[in-house]
Amino acid sequence: MNRSQRVCLSLAACSLLSAPALARVPESPAMPHPQTRLAQASTTATVLYFETESRVVRIYRTDSNLFMNLYNRATNVVEVRAAPARLVPSTRDQTVYTNSQGEAQRFARINSQGDTELEIIAADGTVVLQESGVNAVVGVASGSNDFQGNNFAPGTPALVLSAEAARLRSAPRLGSDIVGTARRREVVDVIDRIGNPNDGFIWYQVVYQGTTGWVRGDLLQPV
Repeated sequence: MNRSQRVCLSLAACSLLSAPALARVPESPAMPHPQTRLAQASTTATVLYFETESRVVRIYRTDSNLFMNLYNRATNVVEVRAAPARLVPSTRDQTVYTNSQGEAQRFARINSQGDTELEIIAADGTVVLQESGVNAVVGVASGSNDFQGNNFAPGTPALVLSAEAARLRSAPRLGSDIVGTARRREVVDVIDRIGNPNDGFIWYQVVYQGTTGWVRGDLLQPV
C-alpha cells in the first residue's frame, strides 16, 4: 500500500468513526465548536470498529440502541448509515452484530482473540462478501479493564494532561495522522471512547476548537 492509499484509508476511517448521523456531533472541522456540553445529549459510543479489504465497519450504541455504518472503499460511499443493528446469539466463541437493510443481511463478528470478519448475505442465501478485518477497536465499559489510560464515559468535557500539547489523531491508534493539537490544561469535549487491543490504550474521540480527533486516555482527565 502506497502513502496516498494510507492517507485515503485514514480519512475514510476518520469519516466513518465521526459520523453517527447525529446532529449533536460536528461533521467537519469547519463547523463551530459546540456551545452546549455533550453531557446534555444522548451518549453515543463505538462498540466495534474494523477495516476489511473493501469495507470499513462501525457498530455503535446510542443510549440502549445499536446501529451500523458500512463504508465502501471502492466507491467512496457509505452504503449503510445509522441502520438499526442487533446482537445475535452465537454458538462459537465470538460476538456477532447484524443488520438487515434492503435485500441483504450483514454480519460483523469479533472473536475472543480479536479476529474480525464482515459477511454479507443476499436474500436468496448467496454469500455476497466474506472478508476478515484488521485494525479492530472495541468498546470499553466503565470500571476496571486492561487498557491503559483514565476510563470515563463519553459525553463530558475533559482536561488535557500532556506536558505540552496533546496530539489529535485521525484514527484511534499510535502512528495515525495528526490532524491537530490541544494545549495543556485546555478543555475538550469527549464524544466517543474505545480500546485498541494492539497498542493497549483507551482512546477518546474529542472536539477541540472545531477539530475532531482521537486522543490517548492517559492524556485526558474528566472535569
